Amino acid sequence: MSGVGLDATSTGVSLRELHHLAELEEVYRLLGEIWQSEPGNAPISVDLMRALSHAGNYITGAYLGGRMIGASVGFLSAPAGRALHSHITGTTRGNGVGFALKQHQRLWALERGLDTITWTYDPLVRRNAHFNLAKLGAFPTEYLPSFYGVMDDAINVGDESDRVLATWPLTAPHVAAAPAGT
Repeated sequence: MSGVGLDATSTGVSLRELHHLAELEEVYRLLGEIWQSEPGNAPISVDLMRALSHAGNYITGAYLGGRMIGASVGFLSAPAGRALHSHITGTTRGNGVGFALKQHQRLWALERGLDTITWTYDPLVRRNAHFNLAKLGAFPTEYLPSFYGVMDDAINVGDESDRVLATWPLTAPHVAAAPAGT
């Protein structure tokens, strides 16, 4: 799957790993739009994505009709050789795009011999908790008070940045069955 797009036929979305500066700039703009960040203050910088991509980490875009509508950025994490930490995933539309991105991420990790993906989410956003735990089959493994400190994007301003660490066991039977909706 490396370097090859994955067609998420149920959503009409194509997914592909990103490596070029122009693509990473597009991710930066998209995530800034999704998080409604102040100009020049998107949730992850282009230079960091460039370094992560060059070092073999996960950066993928979701496209519909040639337009980027979602992206995901993750990096290899502890335990070494076994896990990926998904730092940020966002979409401008629903309809299965986030699910397609996470399934792509799962396949990417499995192809590299990884068996776990972790990420954090806001426990007060019910739709994210449902998506992460019920739909994907991840487990809540740690409560992280004020994990990001004070945040000033439009989504988080004035709110605590408490997070839950989700752990996704990629080879568990219930996780493997999730793409079929079972």
